[in-house]
Amino acid sequence: MDRLFAPLLRVLALSCGGIAAVLVLAGFIQFLQTERWPDQSLLRIGYDSGLLQARWFLAGDWAMTLREGLARMPTALALLLLAPPCWWLGGRLGN
Repeated sequence: MDRLFAPLLRVLALSCGGIAAVLVLAGFIQFLQTERWPDQSLLRIGYDSGLLQARWFLAGDWAMTLREGLARMPTALALLLLAPPCWWLGGRLGN
């Protein structure tokens, strides 16, 4: 079973790195056109993709703290932070 997950985790790591590179390149191109860097936070991507809903953050004080954290975290950075552990775990499970 571990040998099944090893290549999947390696593909996930490569995908995270590739998507992060595309997001940074697209942001740079948009910056060159508009002279403003686009908002690519985890919160914005979550709202745009439909994975998050605004009413979920009305549950309590901890939810607003989570919302602020998601609003400040760039998606490309989150993907780049996720890629190395996935790559390492894929190598660990493959042995």
